[in-house]
Order: sequence, then C-alpha cells, then structure tokens
Amino acid sequence: MSIGAILYDMDGTLLDTERLHRVAWVERGRAHGAQIGEEFFSRVTGRNLAAVMDELAKMYPEIDDVEAVYAEKEKWCRAWMDEHGVPVLPGVHYALGQLSSRGLRQCVCTSTSRDSAELTLARAGILQKLDALVCGDDVVRSKPDPQIFLCGAQKLGMPIERCAVVEDSPLGAEAGLRAGARVLLVPGLVRMPEELERRCTRVDSLWQLPEQIG
Repeated sequence: MSIGAILYDMDGTLLDTERLHRVAWVERGRAHGAQIGEEFFSRVTGRNLAAVMDELAKMYPEIDDVEAVYAEKEKWCRAWMDEHGVPVLPGVHYALGQLSSRGLRQCVCTSTSRDSAELTLARAGILQKLDALVCGDDVVRSKPDPQIFLCGAQKLGMPIERCAVVEDSPLGAEAGLRAGARVLLVPGLVRMPEELERRCTRVDSLWQLPEQIG
C-alpha cells in the first residue's frame, strides 16, 4: 500500500531542540537541588507534559515545586530561541517541500503543548507547510500509546496503514508501530533498542526521507 501521508515528531526529529531542553532541565534542576540525568531523559523523551511531570516528581522528590522547574526550563529555552532562533535539523525544509509537491499530506504529532508547538513551528517556518498539527494536550494517552498518531491520520483523512511516522525516540517509534504505520527513524539522543530498530527504517537525516518514501 502506497504512503499518502507523513506524521512527524517535532523535537529531535524536525527541530534540534532536544539538546537545548536537556541543558535547561539540568541547569534548572540543579538550581532546585536535583541532579537530573540520563535516566530521566530516557523515560520522558517523547511523552506528554503530564507524564513528564509525574516522572520528575517520582524521580526527584527533593524538588519542592516541579511545576516551577518546568516553567523555568521553558522560559530558559524560549529566551535562548528568542536570541538565536529555532534550530531546524538538516533536510527538514527540503523534505517538507519535496513530499508536499508529490501530494503527500503532512502532520506534526508532538507531545508538546499546542501553544508552545505552534509558536515554535511558526518561528521555524514549518507550521505554514503542514496540513495538520496534533499536540500533547489534544490526546489523553502519551506515547508509546498510538493515540497521537491515530489522531494525526484521522485529521489528514488517511488510513494509518498509508501513513509513515518519522521519529527519533524509542517511545515514539513504538507508538508508530502500535498504530500500524510504517516507521522511519532519524538519529536521536536516546539510544534506540536494536529489536525496535529492526522493525523500522533508518534514515541518517531528513535529506534522505523523500527517497525512502518512494
């Protein structure tokens, strides 16, 4: 069955923002007496805000106010992007343009809240190129549950079997597979388990995405 739509993750897939958020988490966590590290990132990358906050509270009970840490982290990242711009990963605009010219519909399915996602994608010059956007506050269940990708396919009016999911995180890849989509992986900061990677198609960057879609 031919691919008719692409469902993209955002942070770490289209935008080089995962590193930025990690620096901010570590810095603001330290300010609140917590040493936020790799285990936290492996548990929360790709998950929605409620799940992230739950993990933060469970893993770092020394933090008195997890909502304050999150708010400070977001403020830090926003200030950085105000000064330096939104970092877009290589090949993103090329892939979006090529696939759109072929008539494929495109949607971002991100665990990020809608207000933050819309602002960031607009400033990156991506929002206006999309046919739809599904955000963390549009769904009840977080990745690896497939709900967000099923919602994206529905918004595009495309059967999930004709959708390709583009992801960088294990939780996101698992969600795409559970949904019944073809999953393409771009390199991310969280190590991809070999068993999971074997079930997906790897692309080194989005420059390669159009040729992989065929």
